[in-house]
Amino acid sequence: MSHYLNIPKTKTYLMCNNTLALRMVVSLLFVILLFSCAPEPEKREVALYENYCASCHLAPEIRNLPKDIWEDYVLPDMASRMKIKEIYEDPDQAKAGFRPEIKLNDWIALQNYVISLAPEQLPKTPLPKQELLSGFRPKTLELDDQNGAFFTFLEYEEGHNTMVLGDISGNVKRYDFKSEGVEQLFQGETPVTWYNKNKDTEFISEVGILDPSELERGKIILKKGKDTLALNHAFHRPVHNLVEDLNGDGTLEMVVSEFGNETGRLSLLVQKDTGVYDKKVLLNLPGCIRTIAKDMDRDGKLDLVTITSQAWESITILYQKEDLVFEADKVLEFSSVYGSSWFELVDYNNDGFDDIVTVNGDNADKSYVHKPYHGMRIHLNDGQNNFSEVFFYPLNGATRLIADDFDADGDIDFGLISTFPNYDRAPQLTFVYLENEESGAYRFSTKILEHPNQGRWFLMDKGDVDADGDMDILLSSFTYVFTPVPENLSKQWAETNVDVLVLENLLN
Repeated sequence: MSHYLNIPKTKTYLMCNNTLALRMVVSLLFVILLFSCAPEPEKREVALYENYCASCHLAPEIRNLPKDIWEDYVLPDMASRMKIKEIYEDPDQAKAGFRPEIKLNDWIALQNYVISLAPEQLPKTPLPKQELLSGFRPKTLELDDQNGAFFTFLEYEEGHNTMVLGDISGNVKRYDFKSEGVEQLFQGETPVTWYNKNKDTEFISEVGILDPSELERGKIILKKGKDTLALNHAFHRPVHNLVEDLNGDGTLEMVVSEFGNETGRLSLLVQKDTGVYDKKVLLNLPGCIRTIAKDMDRDGKLDLVTITSQAWESITILYQKEDLVFEADKVLEFSSVYGSSWFELVDYNNDGFDDIVTVNGDNADKSYVHKPYHGMRIHLNDGQNNFSEVFFYPLNGATRLIADDFDADGDIDFGLISTFPNYDRAPQLTFVYLENEESGAYRFSTKILEHPNQGRWFLMDKGDVDADGDMDILLSSFTYVFTPVPENLSKQWAETNVDVLVLENLLN
């Protein structure tokens, strides 16, 4: 303190100036106390991060990505989506849509702030105790004579003991489990991402452009017998099509998840008396990937539950208030780096209300790194469609899930696919079966395949394929390499022919 007041350390001086010194000390203590109690002024960088990194999505925690990913990938991509003043931009190369404006010195400060706080690396995902899957018998299927597998759609057809598959070349095929025969249903031009059939009408979705793109080249094709008709609407990379009579008038509507890229939407198609479909936007968000029709508020009208997996990652319930008039309520929201991929509605705790189970682990974008927050989450419903996370199962690269009481013991078990596993640390965790051992305590045993990498598991469904009264599991392979995989696996997939893996339930 004498240094700041410049007071010589002599007894005489202190005695002569005792009153003055005391006053100055008291004043200084008051100032120190005042500033120690007052909140620190908000840093400019914090404000910049909160303002700009939350303008297009929920701002991620800086610690959720390592320094090199921020510096080399995420921040440059973010800059490309913004308009930075004082930097020349070729008008012909400028991106369309909403682009926040920021001053150059603010952008530099924001970058430095993020990089200064980002960790060098992320914590490793804890590995569970594992045992070999014993309650199922694996059986591989070869549906063609070509090595590798590129299936972009898979669905088991209830009541027919068949499954339908679409592939990257635009083929749609049906496999009959009884006859083991394959029937060609359709040949399209681009990857088939969804297929529905209602009576004599087939609905086929073609994505148009598989890789990220702002071009709207997707199609929905209606097929009756040998006649086909492409709807006269542009679709932005459609990946899911819910075909349902939503208002009970006997006419089918379509709810199309147009995944898009930086832009996208959830669309409703309503058929007019002339047979033409009107199209309107329900959600103007990219990343829509799946929609389920369910009466969530029990008012007698079907509502829509949808997941968006890009930018504003979330689960939204669209309540049908009037005839095909919907009101959106976002019930769950996730960080923009989570990579949300799929969800199921299940009554996990048997209280009569649908709970939401999600998986996140899409790792094919700008932030490829193994993330400890990838995995499966159970969100319980309080009875009023308010959902809270009660359980998290970590799994690098989790992208698909199915839920059922596979062992018929009265609780829900889960099957999980990881399309982006950690091949260096846990290459066996490409498919995980979670057997529910104590439902209320969320205690599961982890079961894995004896040969986990016969294919690159991408899609999954369930059904009683052997007609013995229990639920079997179907996995389809997609060996298109969009993230790093070991060279020996790429070689193996290129030289072998495993299209589908059937896990036959041994319960009955």
